[in-house]
Amino acid sequence: MLLFAGFFFRAYRAFTLEKPVAEIIITHPEEGVVSSITIIQDERGGKSKVRRFDVAGDQWVLEGDILKWHSWLNFLGLHTRYRLTRLRSRYLRTSEEMTKPSTIHSLVENEDNPLWKYLYKYGSGLPMVSTVYGNAVFQSSGEDVTFRVYVGTSGFIVRKTETKK
Repeated sequence: MLLFAGFFFRAYRAFTLEKPVAEIIITHPEEGVVSSITIIQDERGGKSKVRRFDVAGDQWVLEGDILKWHSWLNFLGLHTRYRLTRLRSRYLRTSEEMTKPSTIHSLVENEDNPLWKYLYKYGSGLPMVSTVYGNAVFQSSGEDVTFRVYVGTSGFIVRKTETKK
């Protein structure tokens, strides 16, 4: 019974794990359409990379690459690999998306990364890889608020953080 419970909790943790990857802080220094977005990106070794961008539009969009392993590898402790690639704007109406100014910022130094190019082309044929794909999360940029972005077994997840008073 204890062995079964151990396997159950191991599987539950492996398939529900959400690793924090970035914090998105939205501010509006001046009245207007443009939002100031600060990204605090979690990096290896416990370090953080802090960058600030101005983004027009109704919503912000964080894009990236996802490498999903086969489920049995998740169970053994191998977690989803990712790379955050872009921060851009988004409008709620398609007509505004086509006519209003958009903003886009690169979050990577090398957009032509040979490893990710290889993974996109051949990844699904590799024995331990389930799939490789692009993923994006977006949220409203209309108010001063903070969001936390996580990566799980199926891609990026975004949650509004609780404000402390």
